[in-house]
Amino acid sequence: MSNFGTYYIDAPNFIDATTITDAAGAVAPDGVYQFNGVHRTLTSGVLGSVFYCDSCCESCSATFVYPINVTKRDYHKMCSNVGQSTGTAIIIKFKFNENRLGYMQGFQATYDGSVYTGVVSNRYGLLEKKYVGNVGFVSASDIVNDPYNPYSLTVYNWQSISNQFIQSGQNPITETIALTDINQVTTTSANIYNNPDECYLLVPKTSLTTTIDAEVYSPHRQIDSSGGACSVTVPCPSPLSQFSATGSEASAANACAEASAAGLTNTYFLMRVNSTSGSPRLFDRVYLDVAGVTPLTTAGYYGVINQYSGTTETYSWIHVDSDGIVQAAGSCGSPMLTEIISSEVRGSFWQACEYQNINGVNLPDQQYWHGGSGDAPQLGDNVYSDVLGTTYLPDGWYQLMREYIRIEVSSGAVITIQNCTI
Repeated sequence: MSNFGTYYIDAPNFIDATTITDAAGAVAPDGVYQFNGVHRTLTSGVLGSVFYCDSCCESCSATFVYPINVTKRDYHKMCSNVGQSTGTAIIIKFKFNENRLGYMQGFQATYDGSVYTGVVSNRYGLLEKKYVGNVGFVSASDIVNDPYNPYSLTVYNWQSISNQFIQSGQNPITETIALTDINQVTTTSANIYNNPDECYLLVPKTSLTTTIDAEVYSPHRQIDSSGGACSVTVPCPSPLSQFSATGSEASAANACAEASAAGLTNTYFLMRVNSTSGSPRLFDRVYLDVAGVTPLTTAGYYGVINQYSGTTETYSWIHVDSDGIVQAAGSCGSPMLTEIISSEVRGSFWQACEYQNINGVNLPDQQYWHGGSGDAPQLGDNVYSDVLGTTYLPDGWYQLMREYIRIEVSSGAVITIQNCTI
């Protein structure tokens, strides 16, 4: 059990101190001392190196949220205990909390001596670089060319005992940002002019190491106001979901035919992004192993077991790119429709972009369908409320999960495609 007392150090912060004394100047007793999350051992009046202990880290949890409020040129680190399991995956969730704005931030994890970057967004799919966020409001070149780059970031560590971030006594860290560190993605609809919303970073747990650090870098230009609020969740490690599928085929029709002829003969594993159970959905990521070490790299269409209600078909299909990201999913049989994750209908494009359902959740959460040949609905495609294509969607505006696309529907067909932008 910790003992608390008043002590004195010979430096402005605990990291740079060389000794500890009491008020009278006498050397403190030998032992381990902690201040603002920094631990050091005092031996014969001399402080040893900084170290961290498992008991000082927060327990992993799917529901515990580390809150990072609006910030400016800061670095936040969260240490979590993840146990000794192996052959599992740690999937850290970084959630932007600023509607569509989302000032650019760097997401990273350090585990067992290795650094992991690159996330899968529920809005944009794979974002491979460390820095993600809105690059329309403040461009990537603005960040890189700012006179304050390299940025000096104040260090905050999560302190479990007080349940808050505490400014560390250590010196600020220096972060140099190049254009190659920033995701500048040209999507099928527009550049990323919105935040990536929910971002998932997978760390394969293949060793007995029991702690992981989740890290958030928040560089801002001097002329900008504070921003970049986000929350971080570090669930406990678990094996990825297993599912069966065919091999890769050239089309959805071929995948369905292969499934009907030969069954589902291959086993894959899934990091869920927009699905919570059942078959893969848009932007979920497919792996070849249970810990997520190796993504599926064979692009194509795969037959999977059907779990769509409203149809008696045995199989459905998914379209996977060469990074293992699911780009579309849909039904086998006739008609062969493609799933849309969307908002409910709204009377104007602005209402669709500001969508909230009756529970106050602003993520598109409705399952609809389109009959076009592409992954996403295109102009002129018919759109339906059911998997059998018997009922057209009502006239009005809809916001899609994919890239914040907004579509206008009239007489069951898409007549306008735009983006929700700030």
